[in-house]
Amino acid sequence: MQLGLGFIKEFSFFFALCLIVFIFNLSLEYKDYLAFKQNKHQHIENAKVLGFWTKTNKQGKTYWVLKFQTKNFDFYTTSYKEPQLIKNQRVALRILTSNIHFKDYLSKSFYTPSYDIRTLQENPQKNALIEYFLNQHQNEKIREFYGALFFALGISKELRNDVSHYGISHLIAISGYHIGFLFACIFFLFTPVYSFFQKHYFPYRNAKLDLTVIIFCLLFAYASLLGFTPSFVRSLAMALWVFYLISKNIKILNFLTLLMSLCICIALYPRLLFSLGFLFSTMGVFFIFLYLHHFRKYFNTTAHIFFLNIWTFFAMTIPVLHFFPLLSYQQFFSIIINLVFAVFYPLVLFLHLIQQGGIFDSFLLYFFSIKLKSIDFYIPLWIFFLYTVCSLISIRFRLLALFCVFANCISFIWLLL
Repeated sequence: MQLGLGFIKEFSFFFALCLIVFIFNLSLEYKDYLAFKQNKHQHIENAKVLGFWTKTNKQGKTYWVLKFQTKNFDFYTTSYKEPQLIKNQRVALRILTSNIHFKDYLSKSFYTPSYDIRTLQENPQKNALIEYFLNQHQNEKIREFYGALFFALGISKELRNDVSHYGISHLIAISGYHIGFLFACIFFLFTPVYSFFQKHYFPYRNAKLDLTVIIFCLLFAYASLLGFTPSFVRSLAMALWVFYLISKNIKILNFLTLLMSLCICIALYPRLLFSLGFLFSTMGVFFIFLYLHHFRKYFNTTAHIFFLNIWTFFAMTIPVLHFFPLLSYQQFFSIIINLVFAVFYPLVLFLHLIQQGGIFDSFLLYFFSIKLKSIDFYIPLWIFFLYTVCSLISIRFRLLALFCVFANCISFIWLLL
């Protein structure tokens, strides 16, 4: 009982601290929002063209949707005239701020009308590392694919549709797997070098601790290069939290670890409350923990790798369909692709480092061109909410966890109708 009260006291203190940090950061965001709203016609001096595509309204009239990126936020706008722009071009324009609410501004992604779009003559200096990787490819779609895979760059509607058909959007959204691989790779490469110097010059140091700190510094630099994308931020925060727990000899594979990492992320970056990438990343980790919580002791490592892929595939079906209602039997290939990706990712990273990154370009173009039968299958909000609640309750009940996850199979029956 005493331990229980002590734990509650410590967690209450932690939660209160996160709440204070959250309120402080939220107040800073609101201050910036008020300054942003002072001018109804806001001049954007330097925006990057992320992409543009056509849509048709209810009256059957075609219009253009344009997406821009600034230093502080992304935004959409529309035009009935075909834009004379190219992707990644720099432009200046004016936007109307009157209909932008604080929630929109906080999410860092919103719609606003615009006018007076002008291309900039000056080309800002490009990042040499990104250009080194992407210049190894001639096809724009492949450049987008590797740009998203390594640098969290935006992708076109066409490529997003391609990866959605396979259900592999999570693989090109840099998150936990990428952090795990990068950490292991750097640790493996640096250990012999650091151990040599430690042995001869500072044997009193803890090599594992020193290397871990160095690697986290490198990962923070990588996060800065990526622009602190939500999925990477969540994964990095959780990695730091896990490192702290391990150093204190505390059990890490539990739901409290996940909850506390979420509190830290949201306190530091309130915008994550409105990030789909952050939501999917969090739910993915939750369902992995749910599987390990109920079935960790029943199978060997090889079986766990196979079953965990199937489990996660079905568990994420309803959440993904609620926001992106594309359903196809082709998505079953993601179970195999997830396993292949564990080899593909480090291989293509190495090939890019030695300037041979274009080896798989033809295969990837063929791979993305394959389209099996698909339908739009909409999951209502109440089903998504009920599924989420039942999934949380299933932490206590193993049979409910099995029912929740494999009830997702029902979605694919509609493809036969």
